[in-house]
Amino acid sequence: MKLLNRVSPILGRETETSDLSFYAPSPWKIVKCMESKLVYLQNPPEYEHLEEDLAWEKTRTIEKKKRVDEEPIRSAVSNRLKKLKGLTKRNKIRDMIKSYIAKNSLKGDIMMVDVGCAEGQTLINTIAELPENVQDRCIPNGIEISKSLAEFAKKNAPKGHWVCNNAVDGMLEFANNSIDIFVLRSFLEHEVNPVGLLKNAYNKLKDGGVIFIKVPNFNSFNRLYRKEKWCGFRHPDHVNYFTPETLVKTCKKAGYSKIKMGLFDKQVFSDSMYATLTK
Repeated sequence: MKLLNRVSPILGRETETSDLSFYAPSPWKIVKCMESKLVYLQNPPEYEHLEEDLAWEKTRTIEKKKRVDEEPIRSAVSNRLKKLKGLTKRNKIRDMIKSYIAKNSLKGDIMMVDVGCAEGQTLINTIAELPENVQDRCIPNGIEISKSLAEFAKKNAPKGHWVCNNAVDGMLEFANNSIDIFVLRSFLEHEVNPVGLLKNAYNKLKDGGVIFIKVPNFNSFNRLYRKEKWCGFRHPDHVNYFTPETLVKTCKKAGYSKIKMGLFDKQVFSDSMYATLTK
């Protein structure tokens, strides 16, 4: 397996780092950039391995089995709680998309792109909850590096443009100033070049267009308590471990000045955090 040797993802150069490899099994090396404070995987696999042998749908199954084997009782309780939450808990990213569309007078087709779209279900489900007159104008699109998932998305929603590529290059298949909404739901933690990805997205956004981001929160109390067993660690899938501060730094480095993170978007009691970027 070919491994990369990453420098600071935010600063784009070598910096002094602190070794945090106790969070990961060998051969994975997690470090903290002492200048930007971003925690990241220094030696992730190259993109090509994510297409097949390390495709998300495969590693997710392996990771789930690993957690069950290591902590069967905790996993059983956690799964039951998730099912109960699923009956009442709203999908925050979906609500953010619907709220944005409701509050803005978007003309013509509403172009949406889900980055790391898997089967494309996030946008399909979101559009289905919009008023019928709006649904007809929504065009779901996506970028997915897994070949099998990208093919499934194309069959699932043939109306859109579904790109099988890494996210940074896949962005280039969309026209400049053409996208109303980008969704980066549980994706930016997977991207070895987060600044490059966000820069490319900026060029594709229409004026007033938005990016909705959800990532694991490295500042959460649960990470401090669970340490290496924290649910936000996935090796080698997750290559960036953001705090609210380092996420904002990453977005600013990519050229965004309109960054919204409300109090409830970055609370330490949650393993996830959210941000909205506006062009």
